[in-house]
Amino acid sequence: LYTSNKTGNQYKKFDFKFNFAIKELSYVGLISYVKFNPKITLTQDGANVDLTDFDVKTEVRDKARSYWEEHSTKNKSKNKPVETLEVEDEENESTDDELLDDFKVKLQSAIANMSPAKFEQFSRALLTKMGVEFTNKGVQVSNDGGIDGYGYHVDADDFRTTRVVIQCKRFNSNPVSEPDINQFLGAMNKYQADYGVFITNSRFTNKAREAAREGTPITLIDGNDLIRLVIKYELYITPVTTYVLDGFYTED
Repeated sequence: LYTSNKTGNQYKKFDFKFNFAIKELSYVGLISYVKFNPKITLTQDGANVDLTDFDVKTEVRDKARSYWEEHSTKNKSKNKPVETLEVEDEENESTDDELLDDFKVKLQSAIANMSPAKFEQFSRALLTKMGVEFTNKGVQVSNDGGIDGYGYHVDADDFRTTRVVIQCKRFNSNPVSEPDINQFLGAMNKYQADYGVFITNSRFTNKAREAAREGTPITLIDGNDLIRLVIKYELYITPVTTYVLDGFYTED
């Protein structure tokens, strides 16, 4: 971890390298993405790349130099070498990323410190935001082998109602394993659910993911998904708007 001279926040240099990489790959048309969205899509041009004779410097880095040069014109030190400008641009453009990453770390920590009962309440609140209407049926004490929520989801397009059950596991170290999924499948059959949602702040093993693809449909939400969904649905968080100065204020 390193500390930013501008914000004082800690960051990983890998994140900067990664951010630069996706910006350059996007600029040359090999991938597409939206800022702050974890989904990165390979374009058709990207899919057609033959990596056996692909020259990254020629096909990506050199072509992307115009991208950095364009941004450097907004920098007061625009006469410096491009390599220096990249570092400065990196720090300027990463301020928002650092703040968002700092928020994500705090959110992950807050979720990890929840009691099992509060994590269940939190999970039901998230699914409610996503359109599930819960009933008191089937809500049992955590870790008793039962389910943690029973409700209905109405498809607004065709008024179809489906039965939904959820299972919540607040694991701060261990991943959700195949037996956990199999146990949940049994509970789903008991309540004749149309589909299930398994929520954890941890992760799912490969065997668990394979088990979830068999039988009754199960949607898996891991720790990364939780953070993304909390931000998307603004669950128990307050968005804060801030401002940054345009180049007009810093240029001679």
